[in-house]
Amino acid sequence: MSLDLPIHEMTPQDQPTVLVVDDDSRNLLAIESVLNGASYRLSKAQTGAEALMALMNGDFAVIVLDVQMPDMSGIDLAKMIKMRKRTQHIPIIFLTAHYREDEHAVLGYDVGAVDYLTKPVNPAVLRSKVNVFVDLFAKTRALAEMNSTRQTAEEALRIANMELAARNESLVREAEERERRIRAESAQAEAEEANAAKDRFLAMLSHELRTPLSPIVHAVTLLQEIECPPAIREHIDIIQRNVRLEARLIDDLLDLARIRNGKLRLELQPVDVHEALRQAVKICQPELAARRIRVVEKLEATDPYVRGDFARLQQVFWNLLTNAAKFSPEDSTVEMITFASDPGGSIHIEFADQGMGIVSDKLDRIFDAFEQGGRRTQAGLGLGLAICKALVQMHSGGIAAHSEGQNRGAKFIVRLPAAAPDEHPNGASKHEITPPQGLRLLVVEDHPDTLVTLTRLLTRRGYTVRTAACIAECLEVAREYEFDLLISDIGLPDGRGTELLEQLHALHGKRPPAIAMSGFGMDDDVERSQQAGFSEHLTKPVEFSALQHAIARLAGSQAE
Repeated sequence: MSLDLPIHEMTPQDQPTVLVVDDDSRNLLAIESVLNGASYRLSKAQTGAEALMALMNGDFAVIVLDVQMPDMSGIDLAKMIKMRKRTQHIPIIFLTAHYREDEHAVLGYDVGAVDYLTKPVNPAVLRSKVNVFVDLFAKTRALAEMNSTRQTAEEALRIANMELAARNESLVREAEERERRIRAESAQAEAEEANAAKDRFLAMLSHELRTPLSPIVHAVTLLQEIECPPAIREHIDIIQRNVRLEARLIDDLLDLARIRNGKLRLELQPVDVHEALRQAVKICQPELAARRIRVVEKLEATDPYVRGDFARLQQVFWNLLTNAAKFSPEDSTVEMITFASDPGGSIHIEFADQGMGIVSDKLDRIFDAFEQGGRRTQAGLGLGLAICKALVQMHSGGIAAHSEGQNRGAKFIVRLPAAAPDEHPNGASKHEITPPQGLRLLVVEDHPDTLVTLTRLLTRRGYTVRTAACIAECLEVAREYEFDLLISDIGLPDGRGTELLEQLHALHGKRPPAIAMSGFGMDDDVERSQQAGFSEHLTKPVEFSALQHAIARLAGSQAE
């Protein structure tokens, strides 16, 4: 049903006006080019305040409103418009620039919006929707002008109301359907965005926590090379143990995030379980020695090979040994046992301690994140066992905990599928690579304490070292210093280490051999640095021995 009213020929001043509100002048020009026509005029505003001022001074057929604006959001502006009697009936069409702002559509409809469009807007759709409301506005105004003829005005009003009701009903149905679709489609997007935000927070937190640990690690290494009384040596060892514990806690947080997001990848190969266990004992030796805990090895599996990731299995065994030591009394024993269930079947690895045990009602939750089985007398986040369980399951294995109760010790049993060994089951090289003497290094690091301690360690090892604290300083040094290898932080005051490699390439015509050292250690960070040309990516705090090995590997590969 249509309404044909004898509307007089309008002057430009009589034409209906459309208010367009967008903080971006380019968007205003674009919308103006779409809506500019002879049937109505356009009024533009770039802030909520300008829009409210315009609404006080004029009548508008429809408002085209951007959701995101600097002084107030489109949602807040719409609420104010609908609160005022003079403007509460003006139709509002929301625009947004991003798909993930669809959740604003629900809020928009709640405050009385009649439609919601996503940029870039289809010009024909926008013109059509605006024309509908301009037409309604013009006809409503014509009805007011015809009020002197009561019968005609009432009939016209009845018809207009019917048409408006039909159109409003259609808009309401469309809005309800859009709302249902938005809620359904945005649920996954919201969950993904929440996970991404959490990952970004953890990555930044990790960087900020790791950076000050680096000079402590390097300073401890320097102190260990100095002859000092046993009491001082004991304090140095305490510092080293606790810095390593702090770094492990940070790693646990990131590993848990990787596991939950499905981003942790394994490098599977035949692994000698006994070798992985012995390496784990070596890593735990300072903690074990500090509490005078003795590890009794009963490695009885005759063919102790599984298919797995050597580093991650070593992490599982390290966690279980550390857990046993943490909850055991001093001068006690931890038994480490292996056996095969049957030839070609499973390898079982047991860790049995004489500690405080696990209360029975906590056994089912001992592998949950932040759970410690009722044993909160020790420091820790309670993430180690949760990570162990996830890593073992990723190896197609299982892990279980047993305890007879409080103060009766605990036993953790890991079961892994057996695999046939090959010549080098853990993929390790038979020969230790040592870096050649006299290497010329260029070290770029903006953290002063880290730069001082690292430079001192490298100089003591016979390297020639030049340093820089930013990209500009590095480029200045590189113009007159011929170096063999670059060691660079990723986050620098005037850019990123990845950009530095590009500029060094432009300066010398080739990318230098490079090692990245960064507080950012997520898989994406490592991948980005490798794509930029870094051969190694070491996550802070970097043990100096790990840096030595990286220098040796890179120097060796360049010599081949």
